[in-house]
Amino acid sequence: MSELEREVVLRLVEKALKELEEAYRRVPDVDNGKAYLFRGKERVRLMLEVLRDNKEG
Repeated sequence: MSELEREVVLRLVEKALKELEEAYRRVPDVDNGKAYLFRGKERVRLMLEVLRDNKEG
């Protein structure tokens, strides 16, 4: 993956994480969708960590 591609993916993942966090805050606690949003948010957070580690390493 080129540096430009990595930067684009990194920015997309950061934006997705921000949007998931916002959606998670807005979903009512009684909704099962909140659990799905939380799991998705954690997966995106892990992807972001991997991308950042690869960039630094």
